[in-house]
Amino acid sequence: MLSETWQRIVALLEDLAPATARVIRPPASATEVHRLLSVLPAELPADLLEWWSAMDGVDDERDYRAGALVPHHFVPLAVHRVREEYLRQQPFLDSDCCTADHRHHKAAGEQVFPYCAALVPVCRSIDGGMLCVDTRPGGRFGCLMNWYADEGAYAAEWSSVTHLLTDVAGRLGGYRRSVDDEGMLDWNRDLA
Repeated sequence: MLSETWQRIVALLEDLAPATARVIRPPASATEVHRLLSVLPAELPADLLEWWSAMDGVDDERDYRAGALVPHHFVPLAVHRVREEYLRQQPFLDSDCCTADHRHHKAAGEQVFPYCAALVPVCRSIDGGMLCVDTRPGGRFGCLMNWYADEGAYAAEWSSVTHLLTDVAGRLGGYRRSVDDEGMLDWNRDLA
C-alpha cells in the first residue's frame, strides 16, 4: 500500500510540481540503511524502511524550497543525513526518558526534552526543526514527532509514515494542493 501511495505522490508531483519532483533521490542503498541501523538502539517501523526503498530523501543541495514535499516545510532527509542528525542529537538525551541500557520511561508519542534516543529524524524543516519517527515501545510506536531545540519533541499530526504519505497524497490530489509559479510545493498557498 505505501509503495502505491508513494507512486501516486511522485506522479502528482511530476504533473503539478515538477521542480519538487526533480529533487527526489532514487531509493536508498542497502549499505546506507545498514550503516544507519548499526547506530540505532531499536527496530524501525516497516513503513519507514519501505519508504526508503522507494526514495532516499531529496537532493537538498539544490533549492531547499523545492524539496519541502511534506506539509509545514519539511524536507525528507537522505539516509546518510538521518544518521548524521541522529548522532548529532545523542549528547542531548532526556534523562527522564532515556536510560543507559536503551530503555525508556516514557512511551511512544509522549513529549521529551531535549531529545530521546528512540527518535529517528526523517525530515528537516526550513526553520531548523525535525520530523522524527518515534521507536519507543507503546501503542503509538512509529508515530511522528515534531522536534525543535527549544521545545524538545512532541506529537505531530501523523500516526505513522503511511499516514503522513497518505495525507500528502490527499493534499496533492485535492483542494489543499499548493504549487507556486516555479513548480514547487508551497503549503502556505491554497489553490483550491
